[in-house]
Amino acid sequence: MPDNLTTIYLLRHGETVNTLDGPLRYNGHFDVDITAKARAQMVQRGLELSSLDITMVYASDLQRCRKGGEIISSKIGCPLELNENLREMKMGDWEGLTLAEVRERFPEQVEKKFADFINYRIPGSETIEEVEKRIYPEFDKIAAQHRGEAIVIVAHGGVNLLLISHILGLPNTNIFNLDQNFGCINQILIGDDFKKVVMLNSSGLH
Repeated sequence: MPDNLTTIYLLRHGETVNTLDGPLRYNGHFDVDITAKARAQMVQRGLELSSLDITMVYASDLQRCRKGGEIISSKIGCPLELNENLREMKMGDWEGLTLAEVRERFPEQVEKKFADFINYRIPGSETIEEVEKRIYPEFDKIAAQHRGEAIVIVAHGGVNLLLISHILGLPNTNIFNLDQNFGCINQILIGDDFKKVVMLNSSGLH
């Protein structure tokens, strides 16, 4: 491997307390806590990663990522830096709601969003393009700052799907062809002239 390779372990945050009733929710920038199960999962991720030479942990500043980042950085024994540019896509009117609740409250918005998911703006939200403009430069900057090192990033399902799709050269319309389970880990290699996904949506380091 080249000496200036950046190895990034990209994690999704753990299970959130408002998904315990079953349905997933459009949390966006809604700052929801994680469950005890999620904390235990992050402890396990930290123990797995502690065997590697990790130099830095980055996390979205929303608490579902921040708390996981705090646990992992403490297990590894390296610094944690919070980064608001790694936040999930802002979902505006839909934040904290299930799809059924959104359909009941905002049926016209649902029709418009599902007809043009990439470009339609839910009131108070970000578009996919705006999220891309926020996260892609930030990801590249972080990778460039850590050439020759291995780092951890704890982010969100939507953010991870966009980053991985971008690295794989997939159009953003295909992001839901990939999965990001709660607490999953992905491994990405960044070189001078390439980006490569070598592990995707894994339940742990094996």
